[in-house]
Amino acid sequence: MFQLVPEQIDGAVVCNVIKTAEKNTFDLSVELALCLHNWIKQTELPYLILDLQDEKEVCEVFLSEVLQLRRRFRIPFLFAGVMERPRKVLEAYEYSREFPIFITPEDAVRAIRMEYPGLTEMKSQKVILGKSIWEPKAPNEEDDFDRVEAEAE
Repeated sequence: MFQLVPEQIDGAVVCNVIKTAEKNTFDLSVELALCLHNWIKQTELPYLILDLQDEKEVCEVFLSEVLQLRRRFRIPFLFAGVMERPRKVLEAYEYSREFPIFITPEDAVRAIRMEYPGLTEMKSQKVILGKSIWEPKAPNEEDDFDRVEAEAE
């Protein structure tokens, strides 16, 4: 699975996609995308730059969900460090109509600054740099929904 860790690059917030030892699953990909949705709302960040860091195996479900978020939020979503397989997913969704896929996050930061001057200067005090925005629950750990459902039985 992957973690999303916000970092500051050239003064802008970039979410690094960092591979963990766990295997990707459909449920975890959807959960990570939901967490990203909530994080964007909580931080009120007016853009999103995802650095896939040249990962070859990024879950297609996660990328599809991220592209759906792009439609919902209507804020600039930029991708950097994209390898061939994830690139095909982005191209299937015609991502490059708005922005190209960038080689480095620094290129993405420059592009967003040229297209939307001042946008990256809008700092969110709610962004915690260097800490994953999501911690998956342990396989045997139940969430609130599971607990309420068990109590109802």
